[in-house]
Amino acid sequence: MEKNRGRENGRALHGKNGKGRFKAFALGERVEWNTIYQKDDKQFSYRITGSAQTLDDFETSDPIEIESHNSSNGTEVIINNLKHSFSSLINDSVYLELAKIFAAYLTEYPGLRFEYNGIKVDPKSAQIHTDEYRLGDIEISNGRKVDVSVAIIEWNIATERAILLCDSKGISLHELQIGKIRAPGFNFTAYIKSDYFLELDKCNQLGLAELDPDVLAIVKVVKNKVKEHFRRRILENQSEIVEQWKKEHIYPYEDKLNLDPVELVERQVFDILAVNVQSYLPSFESTDIKSRKFTFRLLAQAIRDNPESVQKIIGEVLGLKKEEQDDLAELLEKTQLSSIISSAKIVANRLDFLIGLENLLFDKESKKTLLERDQLHKILENEAWLFHEEFCLSGSEQRLEEVLKTHLDKLGKREDSTTPVEVGEGRTGRVDIMLHKAIQPRTGEYEYLIVELKRPSQKINAEVLQQIESYAMAVANDQRFRGVPARWTFMAISNELDDFAKRKSNQRNCPNGQVYDDSELNITVWAKPWADIINNARARLLFINQQLAYEADRDSAKEYLKKTYSKFIPLG
Repeated sequence: MEKNRGRENGRALHGKNGKGRFKAFALGERVEWNTIYQKDDKQFSYRITGSAQTLDDFETSDPIEIESHNSSNGTEVIINNLKHSFSSLINDSVYLELAKIFAAYLTEYPGLRFEYNGIKVDPKSAQIHTDEYRLGDIEISNGRKVDVSVAIIEWNIATERAILLCDSKGISLHELQIGKIRAPGFNFTAYIKSDYFLELDKCNQLGLAELDPDVLAIVKVVKNKVKEHFRRRILENQSEIVEQWKKEHIYPYEDKLNLDPVELVERQVFDILAVNVQSYLPSFESTDIKSRKFTFRLLAQAIRDNPESVQKIIGEVLGLKKEEQDDLAELLEKTQLSSIISSAKIVANRLDFLIGLENLLFDKESKKTLLERDQLHKILENEAWLFHEEFCLSGSEQRLEEVLKTHLDKLGKREDSTTPVEVGEGRTGRVDIMLHKAIQPRTGEYEYLIVELKRPSQKINAEVLQQIESYAMAVANDQRFRGVPARWTFMAISNELDDFAKRKSNQRNCPNGQVYDDSELNITVWAKPWADIINNARARLLFINQQLAYEADRDSAKEYLKKTYSKFIPLG
Protein backbone atom coordinates (compact mmCIF):
# COMPACT_ATOMS: atom_id res chain seq x y z
CA MET A 1 0.00 0.00 0.00
CA GLU A 2 1.26 3.52 -0.80
CA LYS A 3 1.20 5.50 2.47
CA ASN A 4 1.54 8.97 0.98
CA ARG A 5 -0.86 8.66 -1.88
CA GLY A 6 -3.07 11.76 -1.95
CA ARG A 7 -5.57 10.89 -4.68
CA GLU A 8 -8.06 8.07 -5.32
CA ASN A 9 -9.22 7.70 -8.93
CA GLY A 10 -8.37 11.37 -9.53
CA ARG A 11 -10.14 12.45 -6.31
CA ALA A 12 -8.31 14.34 -3.57
CA LEU A 13 -8.29 12.36 -0.30
CA HIS A 14 -8.88 13.36 3.29
CA GLY A 15 -6.32 12.27 5.86
CA LYS A 16 -3.39 12.08 3.49
CA ASN A 17 -1.10 13.91 5.92
CA GLY A 18 -1.51 11.39 8.75
CA LYS A 19 -2.60 13.96 11.34
CA GLY A 20 -6.03 12.45 11.83
CA ARG A 21 -4.56 9.67 13.94
CA PHE A 22 -3.53 12.17 16.59
CA LYS A 23 -6.74 14.19 16.42
CA ALA A 24 -8.73 11.05 17.26
CA PHE A 25 -7.23 11.08 20.77
CA ALA A 26 -9.10 14.32 21.49
CA LEU A 27 -12.20 12.12 21.72
CA GLY A 28 -10.98 9.06 23.60
CA GLU A 29 -8.06 7.38 25.30
CA ARG A 30 -7.63 4.35 23.04
CA VAL A 31 -8.10 4.33 19.24
CA GLU A 32 -8.16 1.45 16.78
CA TRP A 33 -7.97 1.75 12.98
CA ASN A 34 -9.07 -1.28 10.94
CA THR A 35 -8.23 -0.87 7.26
CA ILE A 36 -9.20 -2.96 4.25
CA TYR A 37 -7.51 -2.30 0.92
CA GLN A 38 -7.12 -3.99 -2.42
CA LYS A 39 -3.94 -4.96 -4.26
CA ASP A 40 -3.50 -7.16 -7.31
CA ASP A 41 -7.18 -8.23 -7.27
CA LYS A 42 -6.81 -9.35 -3.66
CA GLN A 43 -8.08 -7.78 -0.46
CA PHE A 44 -5.91 -7.26 2.58
CA SER A 45 -6.49 -5.90 6.04
CA TYR A 46 -4.31 -4.52 8.81
CA ARG A 47 -4.86 -2.90 12.18
CA ILE A 48 -3.25 0.06 13.97
CA THR A 49 -3.86 0.71 17.66
CA GLY A 50 -2.66 3.51 19.87
CA SER A 51 -3.05 5.00 23.33
CA ALA A 52 -3.17 8.62 24.46
CA GLN A 53 -0.49 7.78 27.05
CA THR A 54 2.00 6.61 24.40
CA LEU A 55 1.45 8.73 21.29
CA ASP A 56 4.91 7.88 19.99
CA ASP A 57 4.28 4.15 20.11
CA PHE A 58 1.63 2.64 17.82
CA GLU A 59 1.02 -1.09 17.39
CA THR A 60 0.73 -2.09 13.72
CA SER A 61 -0.25 -5.57 12.53
CA ASP A 62 1.05 -7.12 9.35
CA PRO A 63 -1.33 -7.07 6.37
CA ILE A 64 -3.23 -10.35 5.94
CA GLU A 65 -5.23 -11.48 2.96
CA ILE A 66 -9.00 -11.63 3.38
CA GLU A 67 -10.59 -14.76 2.05
CA SER A 68 -13.95 -13.18 1.28
CA HIS A 69 -14.04 -10.27 -1.16
CA ASN A 70 -17.42 -9.05 0.03
CA SER A 71 -15.97 -6.48 2.40
CA SER A 72 -15.71 -2.83 1.30
CA ASN A 73 -12.38 -1.10 1.09
CA GLY A 74 -11.83 1.64 3.65
CA THR A 75 -10.95 2.34 7.25
CA GLU A 76 -13.07 1.84 10.36
CA VAL A 77 -12.06 3.91 13.40
CA ILE A 78 -13.06 2.68 16.87
CA ILE A 79 -12.54 5.10 19.77
CA ASN A 80 -12.71 3.70 23.30
CA ASN A 81 -12.86 5.30 26.77
CA LEU A 82 -14.46 8.54 25.58
CA LYS A 83 -13.39 11.62 27.56
CA HIS A 84 -16.80 13.32 27.36
CA SER A 85 -20.35 12.51 26.37
CA PHE A 86 -20.01 14.54 23.13
CA SER A 87 -23.71 15.24 22.93
CA SER A 88 -23.07 17.38 19.83
CA LEU A 89 -22.33 14.17 17.92
CA ILE A 90 -25.73 12.68 18.66
CA ASN A 91 -28.11 15.65 18.43
CA ASP A 92 -30.00 16.59 15.27
CA SER A 93 -27.65 19.48 14.36
CA VAL A 94 -24.71 17.15 13.73
CA TYR A 95 -25.89 16.41 10.20
CA LEU A 96 -25.93 20.10 9.28
CA GLU A 97 -22.51 20.68 10.84
CA LEU A 98 -21.07 17.74 8.90
CA ALA A 99 -22.80 18.99 5.76
CA LYS A 100 -21.19 22.41 6.23
CA ILE A 101 -17.73 20.92 6.68
CA PHE A 102 -17.91 18.60 3.69
CA ALA A 103 -20.22 20.64 1.43
CA ALA A 104 -17.51 22.05 -0.82
CA TYR A 105 -15.79 18.68 -1.14
CA LEU A 106 -19.01 16.79 -1.86
CA THR A 107 -19.97 19.43 -4.41
CA GLU A 108 -16.61 18.91 -6.10
CA TYR A 109 -17.28 15.14 -6.24
CA PRO A 110 -21.06 14.65 -6.50
CA GLY A 111 -20.68 10.88 -6.96
CA LEU A 112 -19.55 10.38 -3.36
CA ARG A 113 -21.94 9.15 -0.66
CA PHE A 114 -21.41 10.26 2.95
CA GLU A 115 -23.29 8.52 5.77
CA TYR A 116 -23.35 9.19 9.52
CA ASN A 117 -25.04 6.71 11.85
CA GLY A 118 -26.50 5.07 8.76
CA ILE A 119 -28.09 8.30 7.55
CA LYS A 120 -26.92 10.00 4.36
CA VAL A 121 -25.41 13.46 4.87
CA ASP A 122 -26.60 15.47 1.89
CA PRO A 123 -25.55 19.15 1.93
CA LYS A 124 -27.83 19.97 -1.00
CA SER A 125 -30.93 19.14 1.02
CA ALA A 126 -30.12 22.04 3.36
CA GLN A 127 -29.03 24.49 0.66
CA ILE A 128 -31.15 27.17 -0.97
CA HIS A 129 -28.51 28.83 -3.11
CA THR A 130 -24.89 28.27 -4.11
CA ASP A 131 -22.43 30.45 -6.00
CA GLU A 132 -18.74 30.09 -6.68
CA TYR A 133 -16.39 32.90 -7.70
CA ARG A 134 -12.86 32.57 -9.01
CA LEU A 135 -10.89 35.46 -7.55
CA GLY A 136 -7.74 34.74 -9.55
CA ASP A 137 -4.27 35.49 -8.28
CA ILE A 138 -4.14 37.37 -4.97
CA GLU A 139 -0.81 38.92 -4.06
CA ILE A 140 0.65 38.06 -0.68
CA SER A 141 4.08 38.78 0.86
CA ASN A 142 7.29 38.76 -1.19
CA GLY A 143 5.30 39.50 -4.33
CA ARG A 144 3.94 35.96 -4.50
CA LYS A 145 0.51 35.39 -6.03
CA VAL A 146 -1.79 32.54 -5.05
CA ASP A 147 -4.85 31.28 -6.91
CA VAL A 148 -8.03 31.64 -4.84
CA SER A 149 -11.72 30.93 -5.33
CA VAL A 150 -14.64 31.13 -2.93
CA ALA A 151 -17.84 29.10 -2.78
CA ILE A 152 -20.77 30.65 -0.90
CA ILE A 153 -23.47 28.25 0.26
CA GLU A 154 -26.72 29.61 1.70
CA TRP A 155 -28.56 27.30 4.12
CA ASN A 156 -32.31 26.98 4.62
CA ILE A 157 -31.97 26.59 8.40
CA ALA A 158 -30.31 28.73 11.06
CA THR A 159 -26.58 28.19 11.42
CA GLU A 160 -23.52 30.09 12.56
CA ARG A 161 -21.84 31.98 9.77
CA ALA A 162 -18.24 30.94 9.19
CA ILE A 163 -15.33 30.90 6.76
CA LEU A 164 -13.75 27.53 6.03
CA LEU A 165 -10.22 27.47 4.66
CA CYS A 166 -9.96 24.60 2.15
CA ASP A 167 -7.51 23.27 -0.36
CA SER A 168 -8.29 23.80 -4.04
CA LYS A 169 -10.55 20.70 -4.09
CA GLY A 170 -12.69 21.81 -1.17
CA ILE A 171 -11.18 19.72 1.64
CA SER A 172 -11.85 21.72 4.79
CA LEU A 173 -8.68 22.46 6.78
CA HIS A 174 -9.51 25.25 9.23
CA GLU A 175 -12.45 27.39 10.33
CA LEU A 176 -12.50 31.16 10.92
CA GLN A 177 -15.15 33.51 12.25
CA ILE A 178 -16.51 35.53 9.35
CA GLY A 179 -17.02 38.80 11.24
CA LYS A 180 -19.61 41.44 10.37
CA ILE A 181 -21.22 41.10 6.96
CA ARG A 182 -24.54 42.74 6.17
CA ALA A 183 -26.77 39.91 4.93
CA PRO A 184 -30.09 40.04 6.82
CA GLY A 185 -32.04 36.79 6.70
CA PHE A 186 -29.22 34.76 5.17
CA ASN A 187 -27.53 31.76 6.81
CA PHE A 188 -24.37 30.91 4.95
CA THR A 189 -20.86 29.48 4.93
CA ALA A 190 -18.01 30.74 2.77
CA TYR A 191 -15.44 28.20 1.56
CA ILE A 192 -12.13 29.76 0.52
CA LYS A 193 -10.32 27.31 -1.74
CA SER A 194 -6.58 27.54 -2.34
CA ASP A 195 -3.66 25.12 -2.20
CA TYR A 196 -1.80 27.81 -0.26
CA PHE A 197 -3.78 26.74 2.81
CA LEU A 198 -2.63 23.18 2.22
CA GLU A 199 0.98 24.38 2.34
CA LEU A 200 0.34 26.08 5.68
CA ASP A 201 -1.43 22.99 6.99
CA LYS A 202 1.51 20.73 6.15
CA CYS A 203 3.79 23.10 8.09
CA ASN A 204 1.39 23.16 11.08
CA GLN A 205 0.87 26.92 10.56
CA LEU A 206 -2.80 26.96 9.69
CA GLY A 207 -3.82 26.83 13.34
CA LEU A 208 -2.58 30.43 13.65
CA ALA A 209 -4.34 31.60 10.48
CA GLU A 210 -6.01 34.48 12.35
CA LEU A 211 -2.55 35.98 12.95
CA ASP A 212 -1.06 35.29 9.52
CA PRO A 213 -0.96 38.54 7.45
CA ASP A 214 -1.05 36.59 4.17
CA VAL A 215 -4.15 34.65 5.21
CA LEU A 216 -5.77 37.88 6.40
CA ALA A 217 -4.98 39.52 3.04
CA ILE A 218 -6.75 36.68 1.24
CA VAL A 219 -9.69 36.75 3.67
CA LYS A 220 -10.08 40.52 3.14
CA VAL A 221 -10.47 40.06 -0.63
CA VAL A 222 -12.89 37.19 -0.07
CA LYS A 223 -15.03 39.14 2.41
CA ASN A 224 -15.37 41.97 -0.10
CA LYS A 225 -16.62 39.41 -2.62
CA VAL A 226 -19.02 37.93 -0.07
CA LYS A 227 -20.41 41.40 0.66
CA GLU A 228 -20.82 42.03 -3.06
CA HIS A 229 -22.59 38.68 -3.39
CA PHE A 230 -25.14 39.50 -0.70
CA ARG A 231 -25.74 43.01 -1.97
CA ARG A 232 -26.84 41.36 -5.20
CA ARG A 233 -28.88 38.69 -3.37
CA ILE A 234 -30.65 41.32 -1.27
CA LEU A 235 -31.58 43.18 -4.44
CA GLU A 236 -32.88 39.94 -5.95
CA ASN A 237 -35.16 39.47 -2.93
CA GLN A 238 -36.25 43.08 -3.19
CA SER A 239 -37.15 42.54 -6.83
CA GLU A 240 -40.12 40.43 -5.75
CA ILE A 241 -41.47 43.34 -3.71
CA VAL A 242 -40.81 45.74 -6.59
CA GLU A 243 -42.74 43.51 -8.97
CA GLN A 244 -45.73 43.72 -6.62
CA TRP A 245 -45.50 47.54 -6.66
CA LYS A 246 -45.51 47.47 -10.43
CA LYS A 247 -48.66 45.37 -10.44
CA GLU A 248 -50.27 47.93 -8.12
CA HIS A 249 -49.06 50.74 -10.43
CA ILE A 250 -47.37 52.64 -7.61
CA TYR A 251 -43.77 52.12 -8.78
CA PRO A 252 -42.56 55.60 -9.86
CA TYR A 253 -40.49 54.45 -12.86
CA GLU A 254 -41.70 53.33 -16.27
CA ASP A 255 -40.78 49.90 -17.59
CA LYS A 256 -37.78 50.12 -19.93
CA LEU A 257 -35.74 47.30 -21.42
CA ASN A 258 -32.51 49.28 -21.71
CA LEU A 259 -31.52 51.47 -18.76
CA ASP A 260 -28.50 53.73 -18.90
CA PRO A 261 -26.15 53.57 -15.87
CA VAL A 262 -27.66 56.68 -14.25
CA GLU A 263 -31.21 55.33 -14.43
CA LEU A 264 -30.09 51.91 -13.16
CA VAL A 265 -28.34 53.37 -10.11
CA GLU A 266 -31.27 55.67 -9.29
CA ARG A 267 -33.61 52.69 -9.26
CA GLN A 268 -31.26 50.65 -7.09
CA VAL A 269 -31.17 53.42 -4.48
CA PHE A 270 -34.93 53.84 -4.66
CA ASP A 271 -35.57 50.10 -4.27
CA ILE A 272 -33.33 49.91 -1.18
CA LEU A 273 -34.98 52.89 0.50
CA ALA A 274 -38.53 52.04 -0.54
CA VAL A 275 -38.26 48.48 0.76
CA ASN A 276 -37.03 49.92 4.06
CA VAL A 277 -39.94 52.36 4.09
CA GLN A 278 -42.28 49.40 3.83
CA SER A 279 -40.34 47.46 6.47
CA TYR A 280 -39.92 50.20 9.07
CA LEU A 281 -43.27 51.98 8.71
CA PRO A 282 -45.83 49.31 9.66
CA SER A 283 -48.75 51.48 8.62
CA PHE A 284 -47.40 52.04 5.12
CA GLU A 285 -48.82 48.87 3.60
CA SER A 286 -52.25 49.60 5.05
CA THR A 287 -52.45 53.08 3.53
CA ASP A 288 -54.40 53.55 0.30
CA ILE A 289 -52.69 53.10 -3.07
CA LYS A 290 -52.94 56.80 -3.92
CA SER A 291 -50.96 57.78 -0.80
CA ARG A 292 -48.29 55.14 -1.37
CA LYS A 293 -47.92 56.19 -4.99
CA PHE A 294 -47.49 59.82 -3.95
CA THR A 295 -44.90 58.87 -1.31
CA PHE A 296 -42.89 56.88 -3.84
CA ARG A 297 -42.95 59.73 -6.34
CA LEU A 298 -41.60 62.14 -3.72
CA LEU A 299 -38.88 59.65 -2.76
CA ALA A 300 -37.83 59.11 -6.38
CA GLN A 301 -37.72 62.87 -6.97
CA ALA A 302 -35.53 63.40 -3.90
CA ILE A 303 -33.07 60.74 -5.02
CA ARG A 304 -32.85 62.16 -8.53
CA ASP A 305 -32.51 65.87 -7.72
CA ASN A 306 -30.97 65.83 -4.26
CA PRO A 307 -29.09 62.59 -3.45
CA GLU A 308 -27.71 64.17 -0.28
CA SER A 309 -31.24 64.09 1.14
CA VAL A 310 -30.98 60.30 1.38
CA GLN A 311 -29.38 60.62 4.84
CA LYS A 312 -32.25 62.78 6.06
CA ILE A 313 -34.78 60.31 4.67
CA ILE A 314 -33.04 57.49 6.52
CA GLY A 315 -32.80 59.38 9.81
CA GLU A 316 -35.87 61.59 10.01
CA VAL A 317 -38.48 60.07 7.72
CA LEU A 318 -37.87 56.42 8.52
CA GLY A 319 -36.82 57.20 12.08
CA LEU A 320 -34.17 54.47 12.02
CA LYS A 321 -32.03 53.98 15.10
CA LYS A 322 -28.30 54.58 14.88
CA GLU A 323 -27.48 50.89 14.56
CA GLU A 324 -30.18 50.47 11.92
CA GLN A 325 -28.77 53.41 9.98
CA ASP A 326 -25.34 51.77 10.19
CA ASP A 327 -26.77 48.55 8.77
CA LEU A 328 -28.30 50.39 5.82
CA ALA A 329 -25.14 52.46 5.37
CA GLU A 330 -23.09 49.26 5.21
CA LEU A 331 -25.44 48.02 2.53
CA LEU A 332 -24.52 51.11 0.48
CA GLU A 333 -20.90 51.23 1.64
CA LYS A 334 -19.07 49.74 -1.34
CA THR A 335 -21.35 50.81 -4.16
CA GLN A 336 -21.98 54.32 -2.72
CA LEU A 337 -25.03 54.51 -4.95
CA SER A 338 -26.12 58.01 -3.92
CA SER A 339 -22.60 59.27 -4.62
CA ILE A 340 -22.68 57.60 -8.02
CA ILE A 341 -25.92 59.44 -8.80
CA SER A 342 -24.35 62.76 -7.77
CA SER A 343 -21.22 62.09 -9.81
CA ALA A 344 -23.17 60.93 -12.83
CA LYS A 345 -25.38 64.03 -12.61
CA ILE A 346 -22.31 66.27 -12.51
CA VAL A 347 -20.86 64.61 -15.62
CA ALA A 348 -24.19 64.80 -17.46
CA ASN A 349 -24.58 68.48 -16.54
CA ARG A 350 -21.05 69.23 -17.70
CA LEU A 351 -21.62 67.54 -21.05
CA ASP A 352 -24.82 69.53 -21.53
CA PHE A 353 -23.02 72.72 -20.50
CA LEU A 354 -20.26 72.20 -23.10
CA ILE A 355 -22.80 71.87 -25.91
CA GLY A 356 -24.74 74.84 -24.59
CA LEU A 357 -21.60 76.96 -24.33
CA GLU A 358 -20.65 76.08 -27.91
CA ASN A 359 -24.06 77.24 -29.08
CA LEU A 360 -23.77 80.50 -27.15
CA LEU A 361 -20.29 81.26 -28.44
CA PHE A 362 -20.62 80.25 -32.06
CA ASP A 363 -24.30 80.74 -32.91
CA LYS A 364 -24.60 83.86 -35.07
CA GLU A 365 -27.48 85.40 -33.16
CA SER A 366 -26.37 84.70 -29.57
CA LYS A 367 -22.76 85.67 -30.34
CA LYS A 368 -23.84 89.21 -31.19
CA THR A 369 -25.51 89.79 -27.81
CA LEU A 370 -23.23 87.73 -25.51
CA LEU A 371 -21.15 90.20 -23.46
CA GLU A 372 -18.20 89.04 -21.35
CA ARG A 373 -19.11 90.57 -17.99
CA ASP A 374 -22.87 90.47 -17.56
CA GLN A 375 -23.49 87.08 -19.24
CA LEU A 376 -20.57 84.82 -20.05
CA HIS A 377 -18.61 85.92 -16.99
CA LYS A 378 -21.50 85.24 -14.63
CA ILE A 379 -22.10 81.78 -16.10
CA LEU A 380 -18.45 80.75 -15.85
CA GLU A 381 -18.17 81.73 -12.19
CA ASN A 382 -19.85 78.39 -11.42
CA GLU A 383 -18.06 76.43 -14.16
CA ALA A 384 -14.38 77.06 -13.34
CA TRP A 385 -13.68 73.32 -13.83
CA LEU A 386 -13.66 74.24 -17.51
CA PHE A 387 -10.18 75.78 -17.15
CA HIS A 388 -8.60 73.70 -14.37
CA GLU A 389 -10.35 70.92 -12.43
CA GLU A 390 -8.70 71.94 -9.14
CA PHE A 391 -10.58 75.26 -9.28
CA CYS A 392 -13.98 73.53 -9.45
CA LEU A 393 -14.84 74.28 -5.80
CA SER A 394 -12.59 77.31 -5.40
CA GLY A 395 -13.72 80.77 -4.39
CA SER A 396 -12.77 84.39 -4.80
CA GLU A 397 -10.38 86.23 -2.49
CA GLN A 398 -10.87 89.85 -1.38
CA ARG A 399 -7.15 90.65 -1.44
CA LEU A 400 -6.79 89.31 -4.99
CA GLU A 401 -9.87 91.20 -6.19
CA GLU A 402 -8.46 94.48 -4.86
CA VAL A 403 -5.14 93.89 -6.59
CA LEU A 404 -6.85 93.04 -9.87
CA LYS A 405 -8.76 96.32 -9.76
CA THR A 406 -5.63 98.31 -8.87
CA HIS A 407 -3.74 97.28 -12.03
CA LEU A 408 -6.72 97.20 -14.38
CA ASP A 409 -5.30 100.05 -16.48
CA LYS A 410 -2.66 97.62 -17.79
CA LEU A 411 -5.39 95.93 -19.83
CA GLY A 412 -6.20 99.09 -21.77
CA LYS A 413 -9.72 100.26 -22.50
CA ARG A 414 -12.42 97.87 -21.31
CA GLU A 415 -15.42 97.26 -23.56
CA ASP A 416 -17.68 95.62 -20.97
CA SER A 417 -21.18 96.81 -20.38
CA THR A 418 -21.53 99.06 -17.34
CA THR A 419 -25.15 98.03 -16.78
CA PRO A 420 -25.71 96.28 -13.41
CA VAL A 421 -26.81 92.66 -13.69
CA GLU A 422 -29.65 90.96 -11.87
CA VAL A 423 -28.31 88.64 -9.16
CA GLY A 424 -31.64 87.16 -8.05
CA GLU A 425 -34.64 88.01 -5.87
CA GLY A 426 -35.02 91.45 -7.51
CA ARG A 427 -31.51 92.59 -6.53
CA THR A 428 -28.81 93.94 -8.85
CA GLY A 429 -25.05 94.02 -8.48
CA ARG A 430 -21.70 94.03 -10.22
CA VAL A 431 -19.79 90.99 -11.36
CA ASP A 432 -16.10 90.70 -10.55
CA ILE A 433 -13.73 92.80 -12.68
CA MET A 434 -12.19 89.56 -14.02
CA LEU A 435 -12.98 85.91 -13.53
CA HIS A 436 -10.68 84.85 -10.73
CA LYS A 437 -10.41 81.83 -8.44
CA ALA A 438 -8.12 81.03 -5.53
CA ILE A 439 -7.19 77.78 -3.79
CA GLN A 440 -4.80 76.97 -0.95
CA PRO A 441 -3.30 73.53 -1.69
CA ARG A 442 -1.04 73.70 1.38
CA THR A 443 -0.88 75.91 4.43
CA GLY A 444 0.58 79.28 3.49
CA GLU A 445 0.68 78.49 -0.26
CA TYR A 446 -1.74 79.77 -2.87
CA GLU A 447 -2.71 79.11 -6.47
CA TYR A 448 -4.52 81.78 -8.46
CA LEU A 449 -6.45 81.55 -11.72
CA ILE A 450 -7.26 84.80 -13.52
CA VAL A 451 -9.20 84.63 -16.78
CA GLU A 452 -9.65 87.57 -19.15
CA LEU A 453 -12.78 86.79 -21.17
CA LYS A 454 -12.98 88.58 -24.50
CA ARG A 455 -16.29 88.97 -26.20
CA PRO A 456 -16.75 86.41 -29.04
CA SER A 457 -16.23 89.07 -31.70
CA GLN A 458 -12.86 90.23 -30.24
CA LYS A 459 -9.87 88.31 -31.59
CA ILE A 460 -6.80 87.80 -29.40
CA ASN A 461 -3.96 89.70 -31.07
CA ALA A 462 -0.53 91.13 -30.25
CA GLU A 463 -2.04 94.03 -28.31
CA VAL A 464 -4.15 91.72 -26.14
CA LEU A 465 -1.13 89.49 -25.44
CA GLN A 466 1.06 92.42 -24.46
CA GLN A 467 -1.65 93.74 -22.17
CA ILE A 468 -2.28 90.43 -20.39
CA GLU A 469 1.47 89.79 -19.88
CA SER A 470 1.98 93.29 -18.47
CA TYR A 471 -1.05 92.86 -16.26
CA ALA A 472 0.15 89.46 -14.98
CA MET A 473 3.55 90.82 -13.92
CA ALA A 474 1.99 93.84 -12.23
CA VAL A 475 -0.45 91.71 -10.22
CA ALA A 476 2.12 89.10 -9.16
CA ASN A 477 4.60 91.87 -8.20
CA ASP A 478 2.08 93.75 -6.09
CA GLN A 479 3.37 94.45 -2.59
CA ARG A 480 0.43 92.61 -1.04
CA PHE A 481 1.80 89.34 -2.46
CA ARG A 482 5.48 89.84 -1.78
CA GLY A 483 6.90 86.95 0.23
CA VAL A 484 3.73 84.89 -0.27
CA PRO A 485 4.38 81.55 -2.04
CA ALA A 486 1.98 81.64 -4.96
CA ARG A 487 1.47 80.13 -8.39
CA TRP A 488 -0.21 82.33 -11.01
CA THR A 489 -2.16 81.23 -14.09
CA PHE A 490 -3.46 83.98 -16.39
CA MET A 491 -5.63 83.18 -19.40
CA ALA A 492 -6.91 85.27 -22.29
CA ILE A 493 -9.77 83.51 -24.08
CA SER A 494 -11.86 84.39 -27.10
CA ASN A 495 -13.41 82.70 -30.10
CA GLU A 496 -10.37 83.30 -32.29
CA LEU A 497 -6.65 84.10 -32.23
CA ASP A 498 -5.09 86.09 -35.06
CA ASP A 499 -2.04 84.73 -36.90
CA PHE A 500 0.45 86.41 -34.56
CA ALA A 501 -1.27 85.06 -31.44
CA LYS A 502 -1.47 81.56 -32.97
CA ARG A 503 2.31 81.52 -33.57
CA LYS A 504 3.00 82.92 -30.09
CA SER A 505 0.84 80.23 -28.48
CA ASN A 506 2.48 77.42 -30.44
CA GLN A 507 6.17 77.77 -29.53
CA ARG A 508 8.73 75.00 -29.54
CA ASN A 509 9.29 73.25 -26.17
CA CYS A 510 6.23 74.96 -24.65
CA PRO A 511 2.79 73.53 -23.92
CA ASN A 512 0.20 74.42 -26.54
CA GLY A 513 -1.42 77.73 -25.67
CA GLN A 514 1.31 79.05 -23.35
CA VAL A 515 2.55 82.50 -24.43
CA TYR A 516 4.59 83.53 -21.39
CA ASP A 517 6.44 81.79 -18.54
CA ASP A 518 8.20 83.51 -15.67
CA SER A 519 9.77 80.90 -13.37
CA GLU A 520 10.96 83.52 -10.88
CA LEU A 521 7.45 84.86 -10.23
CA ASN A 522 5.75 81.49 -10.89
CA ILE A 523 3.64 83.04 -13.66
CA THR A 524 2.29 81.38 -16.78
CA VAL A 525 0.16 83.24 -19.32
CA TRP A 526 -2.04 81.40 -21.80
CA ALA A 527 -3.99 82.42 -24.89
CA LYS A 528 -6.58 79.97 -26.11
CA PRO A 529 -9.59 79.87 -28.40
CA TRP A 530 -12.84 78.64 -26.93
CA ALA A 531 -12.76 75.60 -29.22
CA ASP A 532 -9.58 74.34 -27.49
CA ILE A 533 -11.00 74.97 -24.02
CA ILE A 534 -14.21 73.08 -24.81
CA ASN A 535 -12.49 70.18 -26.60
CA ASN A 536 -9.98 69.70 -23.76
CA ALA A 537 -12.79 69.72 -21.19
CA ARG A 538 -14.78 67.21 -23.24
CA ALA A 539 -11.72 64.96 -23.53
CA ARG A 540 -11.33 64.92 -19.72
CA LEU A 541 -14.91 63.68 -19.43
CA LEU A 542 -14.54 61.07 -22.17
CA PHE A 543 -13.59 58.05 -20.05
CA ILE A 544 -16.28 58.63 -17.43
CA ASN A 545 -18.90 59.19 -20.10
CA GLN A 546 -17.95 55.93 -21.81
CA GLN A 547 -19.11 54.21 -18.61
CA LEU A 548 -22.04 56.58 -18.15
CA ALA A 549 -23.32 56.29 -21.74
CA TYR A 550 -24.99 59.72 -21.49
CA GLU A 551 -25.86 61.37 -24.80
CA ALA A 552 -25.94 65.14 -24.47
CA ASP A 553 -27.64 66.97 -27.35
CA ARG A 554 -28.74 70.48 -28.26
CA ASP A 555 -32.09 70.09 -26.53
CA SER A 556 -30.69 68.72 -23.25
CA ALA A 557 -28.00 71.42 -23.32
CA LYS A 558 -30.56 74.19 -23.82
CA GLU A 559 -32.70 72.77 -21.02
CA TYR A 560 -29.71 72.73 -18.64
CA LEU A 561 -28.75 76.35 -19.45
CA LYS A 562 -32.35 77.52 -19.10
CA LYS A 563 -32.69 75.80 -15.74
CA THR A 564 -29.35 76.99 -14.36
CA TYR A 565 -28.57 80.34 -16.02
CA SER A 566 -31.84 81.69 -17.35
CA LYS A 567 -31.12 85.12 -15.86
CA PHE A 568 -27.91 85.60 -17.78
CA ILE A 569 -28.29 84.06 -21.25
CA PRO A 570 -30.23 85.08 -24.38
CA LEU A 571 -32.16 81.87 -25.03
CA GLY A 572 -35.42 81.74 -26.92
